[in-house]
Amino acid sequence: MSGQTPRPSSAQLFGAVLRAFRRTGLREVAARLPISWGHLARIERGEQPVPPDLIPLFDVAYQANGALIQLSELLARDKVLTEWESKLLSGTFPANPSIPDEDDMQRRALLRLLSVLGPGAAVSASTIDAVHVRLRQITGEWVDRDADDWEQVAWDYAQGVWTDLSGTRSADLAADIHDLSRDLAGTADNTERASLLRVYAQLSAFLALDLPLIAGPRACWRAWSAARAAADASGDKDLAVWVRAEEAADSYYMKRLGSATENLVAEAVALADGRPSIGLVKALDVHSRIFADQGKADDARRTLGELEEVYAALPAHVTDDHISVWGKPPEDVQWSQAWVLTKLGDVGRATPLLEQALASSPQEKVGGRTNINLVRMWGAIQDGEVTEGLDRAVQLTQSLPVTPARRRIVGEILTSLPEKAQALPAARELRTLVSAAAA
Repeated sequence: MSGQTPRPSSAQLFGAVLRAFRRTGLREVAARLPISWGHLARIERGEQPVPPDLIPLFDVAYQANGALIQLSELLARDKVLTEWESKLLSGTFPANPSIPDEDDMQRRALLRLLSVLGPGAAVSASTIDAVHVRLRQITGEWVDRDADDWEQVAWDYAQGVWTDLSGTRSADLAADIHDLSRDLAGTADNTERASLLRVYAQLSAFLALDLPLIAGPRACWRAWSAARAAADASGDKDLAVWVRAEEAADSYYMKRLGSATENLVAEAVALADGRPSIGLVKALDVHSRIFADQGKADDARRTLGELEEVYAALPAHVTDDHISVWGKPPEDVQWSQAWVLTKLGDVGRATPLLEQALASSPQEKVGGRTNINLVRMWGAIQDGEVTEGLDRAVQLTQSLPVTPARRRIVGEILTSLPEKAQALPAARELRTLVSAAAA
């Protein structure tokens, strides 16, 4: 084996575009098509092509407004897209890609591909640079971003981490990280370099948060490793704490092997050194869940108490921010507390916290609201409402792609089921929804 990543096929490209257009559960889309949801899942993963006669139906089901029909025709006609589609999906266009001017067909194929992907798909910034490649030849240089520009880029991404559909930002982030690394290499000023390193850490962390649905765990851990290194090099301790805490949360949700989760939590707490920050709140959140999983109820409750004390010291502009990744609104803390209490079997205390969290959570945070409701169903099942809780959990899980956090909650729901309920049709369906094959 050469170790190189194989070039994606046309079926994989088409599947990636389908995932980009989908804004609802897989089963809901499959209900609009004459195929099973399992067949549709294989198509979205690029394992099977779409039957040509079904392309128009797919276009309607995914509300693509003709884009899927155009893309299908393009892929069938233009074999020269093989190289372009690989780079588009991976976000690896070079800074100054070679576009064969002597072959107008190739240039038109690229531009048509960009046009048919539409607003629902992720087109990387470096792909747009490929369209404007002549600018460098005309001016002799790129118009690079300065540190303030890059800070704005990071801030813009931060607004969508918890509201955008998971898996839709990776191409843009990979392209921006590539461009940022070029600017970093050419920066001698220490102050500007520290600012760019801060941005690099943020973008790498956002990429790590976006990768689970489209890449394997190792890709996530590599992105987190880069984020940690950049945060440490920037000298921003609060950022270094946040990166480790978020990686710890990902490690917890994805059941990372070994002691990585506990080590990351310990590093975050040590770096914080008692200084209140959203990163320290997150680290204590993860630590309380670990204690609850270990059956150490007293330690879990004590850690929740420490979390509350740190949270109370956060500034208002952080606790009032309900949207961006740099906010920590009350509903986030209530959901964390409710998770631990539900794990400990204290559903009576968890339920009002979840109700408060749901009432305060913005409607646009669809994924977060779904997770709150899933924890509610976890508690309802513990309270004896097995049938109702399972049915509602299936509906919730079908409604959105299964993120690591969602898979972990569903795992807790399935584990909490009474033995007789394990074989119920809804339990089997829920188990199938979060299996690796259905993800």
